[in-house]
Amino acid sequence: MPFESNKSYYSIGEVSRITGVPSYLLRYWEKFFSELNPARDTRDNRRYTNKDIALVLTIKGLVYEQGYKLEKASQIVKGDAEAVDSDDKAEEILRLRKQMGNEKKNHAIAHQRRKELLLEIKEEVEGILQLLG
Repeated sequence: MPFESNKSYYSIGEVSRITGVPSYLLRYWEKFFSELNPARDTRDNRRYTNKDIALVLTIKGLVYEQGYKLEKASQIVKGDAEAVDSDDKAEEILRLRKQMGNEKKNHAIAHQRRKELLLEIKEEVEGILQLLG
């Protein structure tokens, strides 16, 4: 279980804190994932179980870590094996995003090195100009 406790049910706020998913997003996900359907109490408040929390963490992993869109993640949660096999594009997009992030970081490092080198050259030229008078 993702969260061990002697509690049987959790409020939406507790689930938000446990999973790191904002409450408004949990409510929104209920529209896309029919499996995410927490029970309601007499006041119509959501009552999440450990199973619901595990599902939220699964959805979070699919959307945030693996880069699936909600429709595709919904198909995967429903167990559509074809959806998992046919979506190599998401993996490629994540790989390219990571590569772009690395290139951006390398570019920033190179820019900083050039800037430092130009400052050194400037100091040397100023020193030479002072010697020449």
